[in-house]
This record gives sequence, C-alpha cells and structure tokens, in this order.
Amino acid sequence: MSHPSARHLTSIASIISACIAATLFSVTVSAQTAAQLVQASNAYADMCKKSVNMPTGESDLKDNPKLDDYCKCFADKFLTRAIQSQPGASRTPLQETLKQEMEMRQSCRAKYNLPALKK
Repeated sequence: MSHPSARHLTSIASIISACIAATLFSVTVSAQTAAQLVQASNAYADMCKKSVNMPTGESDLKDNPKLDDYCKCFADKFLTRAIQSQPGASRTPLQETLKQEMEMRQSCRAKYNLPALKK
C-alpha cells in the first residue's frame, strides 16, 4: 500500500481548510460586524495552530514561539482574501487557490523569519 505524497496531503489539508473557511464566511461578509470578522480571524488562527499536529500544514512549526504570530498573520491574509471575493464572481480554479494560499503561507513565514515551506 503506497502512502500519499506530502504534496498530496498538503493539497488535501488545503481543501479541508478552504471548506472550513467557506463555512465561516457563508454569511455575506458585508453584513458582518467588525467583532464577527475578528472572531472569524481568530477561529482560523486557532485552526492553523491545531494543524501542527497534522503531517501536513504547519507541523514543522510545532513548539515554535512564533507560531501564534504566524497563524494570526495567515488568518488575517486569508480573511482579507475572503472579504475581497465577490459573491457570484467566477470561481478561482483550485490550483490557483492553492497557489495563492501557498504564497500567503510563505509570506507570513518570511515575515517572522521562519523556514520556507518545501514545494
């Protein structure tokens, strides 16, 4: 029995996180209050912190003192992207979405001088 590749697992983790994020933002963003946006960002940051226990995601940052900062950075970028998405607009292809997410992760890692993700 072959094991899935790290890239395949990363893709699965990204799809799962996208589904969770879609659920968080199922209500029209423009109707949400600032407190709800903060709550959504905090919820995504919490999911990021929990991803250190998965073979994909941020497992290389487990026990890193910068993990909270990194996860907050990524959650804020993810929330900004979700807010900028227009309801009814054409959907971004999955590969482009995964590329954007990888760029956000790499950007936050660079901001906090954390190791880059291997592609």
